[in-house]
Amino acid sequence: MTIRCVEVTEHWRQLLQAGSVSLFLGPSDGLHSHSLLLDEERGRLLLGARDHIYLLDPDNLSKAPKKIHWPAPRDRVEMCELAGKNANLECANFIRVLHNFNRTHVYACGTGAFSPTCAFIEISGHRESGVFQLRSNTEESGRLKCPFDPMQPFTSVLADQFLYVGTSSDFLGKDTAFTRSLGPPPDQHYIRTDISEDYWINEARFISAHPIADTYNPDDDKIYFFFREVSWEGNDKSILSRVARVCKNDVGGLRSLTNKWTTFLKARLVCSIPGPDGVDTHFDELQDVFLLPTRDEKNPIVYAIFTTSSSIFRGSAVCVYSMADIRAVFNGPYAHKEGPDHRWVEYEGRIPYPRPGTCPSKTYDPRIKTTKDFPDEVVGFIRVHPLMHRSVYPLTGRPVFTRVRVDYTLTHIVVDRVMADDGQYEVMFLGTDVGSVLKVVSITQENWSTEEVVLEELQVFQSQTPILSMKMSSKQQQLYVGSSDGLAQVSLSRCHLYGQACAECCLARDPYCAWDGLTCSRYIPASKRRARRQDIKNGDPANQCWDTEDSMYSWEIFPVFVSAFNSTFLECIPKSQQAQIRWYLQRPGSERREEVQPDDRVVPTERGLLIRSLQPSDVGVYVCVAQEHTHFTHTLLRLTLQLVTHGQLDRKPKPSESPAAETHHAAEARQRYKDYLRVMSSPFRSLEEYCDSLWLDRKHSRVRGRGLGAGKWKHIQEMKKNRNRRHHREKEEKRGREERGRVVRTAQQ
Repeated sequence: MTIRCVEVTEHWRQLLQAGSVSLFLGPSDGLHSHSLLLDEERGRLLLGARDHIYLLDPDNLSKAPKKIHWPAPRDRVEMCELAGKNANLECANFIRVLHNFNRTHVYACGTGAFSPTCAFIEISGHRESGVFQLRSNTEESGRLKCPFDPMQPFTSVLADQFLYVGTSSDFLGKDTAFTRSLGPPPDQHYIRTDISEDYWINEARFISAHPIADTYNPDDDKIYFFFREVSWEGNDKSILSRVARVCKNDVGGLRSLTNKWTTFLKARLVCSIPGPDGVDTHFDELQDVFLLPTRDEKNPIVYAIFTTSSSIFRGSAVCVYSMADIRAVFNGPYAHKEGPDHRWVEYEGRIPYPRPGTCPSKTYDPRIKTTKDFPDEVVGFIRVHPLMHRSVYPLTGRPVFTRVRVDYTLTHIVVDRVMADDGQYEVMFLGTDVGSVLKVVSITQENWSTEEVVLEELQVFQSQTPILSMKMSSKQQQLYVGSSDGLAQVSLSRCHLYGQACAECCLARDPYCAWDGLTCSRYIPASKRRARRQDIKNGDPANQCWDTEDSMYSWEIFPVFVSAFNSTFLECIPKSQQAQIRWYLQRPGSERREEVQPDDRVVPTERGLLIRSLQPSDVGVYVCVAQEHTHFTHTLLRLTLQLVTHGQLDRKPKPSESPAAETHHAAEARQRYKDYLRVMSSPFRSLEEYCDSLWLDRKHSRVRGRGLGAGKWKHIQEMKKNRNRRHHREKEEKRGREERGRVVRTAQQ
């Protein structure tokens, strides 16, 4: 696996100015967008936030939304605050469950200030003029349907009007369970996992749940869910990631496991990097899961984000799994544990019939119509053998993408399958805990090795707040990103960023973009334009574009003047950071270019070439050349470095250089020096944060000036001048009278 560097890094203000992002910010104290329900069929987007549910236009978030105010009862808020919880971040009704129940109703649940509550929302008609209201007469307890804590990981999915939820069942969040509730009458069978920390689920953090068919018989349909939990192997405690499944037609046991799952099985998900000495580097903590559909709806591709549990080594990874491998593990050997203080080993005893974990259906035994018909031996076996002995490993045997030793963690993932000129590609959008989104394309080469290219890194919010939710609309070609600040709508492609030349567009290797003969624009598979140029697999413009050198960069040579024995920096930043930069020097009088060799004085950096203590031998024409991964090379910049002698520095100014101009230049230099000192002494962690603060200050000052009006502002200035003149004249007249008085008194004496 090869990982290429970031192509384009965009800040939130640049995205706003380019029109690539639309923001819905909500109240001034934060939106806390915890849940999203995107209904592309009906063209609506529901956002669950603190004390509110918003109905938004998925095409334009800036349009005024409809909203439902659904706060927690006052007595619940007071009890929550008395329990020591945060009034702003915990003691409110944070909406965390939003599911389409039917064509006219949505089922919603909120934390209710640590007292979960659920209700139906009626929604029908057009977005502007239709019905959007909370049916208060349907309110009911949300226990085991919604978490108590607004920040606790949990999952829920609605299938056939049954609600499947993985969450905690108590205020402290200790008892965690996977449950089923609701359902059409009279089939409302409430069911949950057994309370058995040593065997079933222990302090779980649920991530996602998905209904997936196993065969063509609907009786075999299952709910697969993913979580991480605390695991004890003897006296060793660790956090492990799991995939589990239950049958949709499970109604519990007859004499044992009554109202409990009788088909619950779980297996370990492994995401690790093999080490040279046989010791793997494990990413144990599952953070998010996305299922990418395929032509066979029974076999979606499973994408999962993991992080390390070590406090020393911090990193994130993306692993990809197949449903065939997951099913093979569930059809394999069971694990066995003699007692709470023992380790899990392979079970080698007799397995009862029907095989524990299978669904009651005609596929296996027509005599067993429900789980209540299971023999006691089968139910007793599943109670103490829910874990499979083998683990599920990724398709490639290792992660397809990793991020280690960086100041952020990957937390969310959505994947889009994009048709390009040379085949299909999977583009991953990865959310982080600092409010940024990485756009990564996975490229499979001819030798079946994978190459991951980070196309963009987008800072979609002004502050670095963790991303709480992500949804993608393939129909609208939009990505919806939620955080505590608000909700952002980001376009999946920004082809205009890749320059105005065929070679630049080709080097970007973005499946969404292609060169159409004039610009780098959105690639449309149905288009038959002959000028279309795209090469995702190789990114080689030499095979796709003509006159690459002339079309990419001008041949203008820029002069640079430096005095002897001073230092200078020659800046050269490639648009593609996949490129390697090389510098060449052509000395005066020579026709040959020599590659610049680094030493103590000449230091190449990521942003250019630093030359310390300039010598006469350093003068000449410097050429900055970028070599791409395909060995395609192109010139980025040409500079003529000229030496300025002390005599030239001490020369007298020309008559055209007026003293006023020199004063102006000196004032500018002093201002730049003051700005530099201010940056160095500011509390901001980066120059970007300082610039944002300065930009906001200047914006507010301009707004204040515009608010007064140009004419009124000028009038106020004139009034101040007149008042100053009047006060000055009155003082002069008073001083004159006093002088005359002193003269008269002196004469009288």
